Amino acid sequence: MKKIFFGWLLAVLLCAPSAYAQNDAAKKLCRGAVNVLTAPVEVPKQARAYWVEGAQKTDHILVWIGSGIAWGVVQGVKRMGSGFWDIVSFPFEKPAGFEPLMKPALVFDEWPRNPVSGR
Repeated sequence: MKKIFFGWLLAVLLCAPSAYAQNDAAKKLCRGAVNVLTAPVEVPKQARAYWVEGAQKTDHILVWIGSGIAWGVVQGVKRMGSGFWDIVSFPFEKPAGFEPLMKPALVFDEWPRNPVSGR
């Protein structure tokens, strides 16, 4: 667990200065590294979002939480794949303008937005 934490911390510290750099390839590489390291955060993020949505619609919260966990695993796999793509293809302008494959670009960009209802 310590290795994961220090790996994440190192990626954030190394990528923070490049956020202000003009080199889009460097930003793409850092975005990829951060997405690979933070992909598991999608599980609690989506579980929370579905929990909030379920609390407004029904008393069967466990169904909504289970759905959120399942969707979080799917989103985490997608984010990890997007991160690996960014790492592998960082020198190339694919897609155009070094745009991210997945929106939001980082898992924390729209936290704690509820993706189920859009609020």
